[in-house]
Amino acid sequence: MVDFNGAASLLKMLGASVVALSVDDKDTTQQLANNLQLGPVRMLHSADPDEVSGLTGAFTEPQRGILHATGFILAPGGKVAQACYSTGPIGRITALDTMRILRFVQRQRQR
Repeated sequence: MVDFNGAASLLKMLGASVVALSVDDKDTTQQLANNLQLGPVRMLHSADPDEVSGLTGAFTEPQRGILHATGFILAPGGKVAQACYSTGPIGRITALDTMRILRFVQRQRQR
């Protein structure tokens, strides 16, 4: 999230916005956003891990009640242009990856 927060102005120039989703309650999510000094990255809270998993295929860990990191880049109209599923600290979509994919999708639309 910090990576995306730092690249927010560049992402905005490409017409993108960043939204993060957490299973934590409102106060815990807000505390995390404050601790990370997030500004432009919007954080949503209180997601149901099983519901999100059912809709997106994201991995859950029921014993811990968590939803593993899952990143989606959506094209205009909401179509998934890229997805990245992770069950650990490696394998995340970065802000730079996102900008490259956005440029690619935009070029494809111009053809």
